[in-house]
Amino acid sequence: MRRIVGWSWKAAIVLACVAYQYLVHSSVSNGQFSTVHLVLMWLPLAVLACWILARSKNKPLWLSVVLATGAIIYILEQRERLGLAVSSGISHAAINLFLLWYFGRTLAPGREPLITRYARRVHGTVPPDMERLTRELTVAWCVFFSAQMIASVLLYAFAPLHAWSLFINFLNFPLLAIMFVGQFAYRTLRYPDCPRASIWQAVEAFTKDASLSKSVEVH
Repeated sequence: MRRIVGWSWKAAIVLACVAYQYLVHSSVSNGQFSTVHLVLMWLPLAVLACWILARSKNKPLWLSVVLATGAIIYILEQRERLGLAVSSGISHAAINLFLLWYFGRTLAPGREPLITRYARRVHGTVPPDMERLTRELTVAWCVFFSAQMIASVLLYAFAPLHAWSLFINFLNFPLLAIMFVGQFAYRTLRYPDCPRASIWQAVEAFTKDASLSKSVEVH
């Protein structure tokens, strides 16, 4: 029962994120300027400020960064009506940059790749073939997060605003799903003898690691 409740909360959070992204895309594409538009624009900064207050060791510095970002968004909203677009773009970039750092730092010499750590948590022991696989997958996720940011910049610079908003708001979860399925297929074909974990076990290992690790604190 406790496990069901836990997954229900996670499912509710995912659905809320999907609903938020749909509303953002609709508002950016249709140029709707309403109370909902303003709430959507400021909500990411409010969430970020709460996270900083809870996890940061240097609250004045990071809250100053949030306030400065809020001022820029406010100015762009007043002059160009681009506040919501900029807010969603910054959120997309910040999430992918954080995940790139979170995965990439574990590839440094002397560190254990992040997915190797997940595999050790799920399977207990990690044979040599699995160590190679999990390191390759950690690199692949770093490439994925980098590609997300590069694609966002290129679309914002050269494509219509509607296409850019579609990419950063609607394609997040489908692209993540494709990445997870691709990871599973690569593991099955390239290393068929390695112990296997389900996609749900991989997601659960990531969320548990992120919630327990002190390394996600902002210094």
